[in-house]
Amino acid sequence: MDPTTHLAIMLAAYAIPIMFVYYKYRAAADATRSISSIITSKEPFITFSENIPTPLLCIASAIQDRHFIAGCMFIMAGFTVLYEYQRQRWSLATIIVLLCGIFGVIFIPEQNHTHYIFAAAAFFAIVGFMVGHTFCGTSIDTHDNLRLLLYAQILFMVITVIGVIQDTAIFAIEALFLLNFAIFYLYLHFSTMTSKKLI
Repeated sequence: MDPTTHLAIMLAAYAIPIMFVYYKYRAAADATRSISSIITSKEPFITFSENIPTPLLCIASAIQDRHFIAGCMFIMAGFTVLYEYQRQRWSLATIIVLLCGIFGVIFIPEQNHTHYIFAAAAFFAIVGFMVGHTFCGTSIDTHDNLRLLLYAQILFMVITVIGVIQDTAIFAIEALFLLNFAIFYLYLHFSTMTSKKLI
């Protein structure tokens, strides 16, 4: 498979949990303070009426929101590793740290301090990925655009950390942090594909 196909599958697998998290956020906006509060949820993914046979009901209620999100992220992770393996080894290393951070955040509740260690690993892996690609490229125009996205990312990270320290709602700023990284990743992909065609 070519890198663009890997990227398309990654985006599809990532889009599903994003829509799910947004749906949950809209359904319980007052109670939602962060993305983590949704992705660590132990609520049953599917709720059936009481008319369903007990064994099926037990199986269905065993699948939690976080299991569904983790399943989608596992598919995304596989294709991300394949994609990054074709790019650069140091880039792959930062992505592996990011993926470990994501799965740690999903399966460790916010009340546990270890959750924040995994969240920090994910945040710093994202920023490290962005720093590496911003200052290791060849095109000056690309550097300027990537640098702008990197500075915005650092600002979003600082605001997120302040929000966590002050114990305020950080859902919107976390969403901006992830959106900015997605834009960076897509921009990097398409500028790399364009430069390969020109060679």
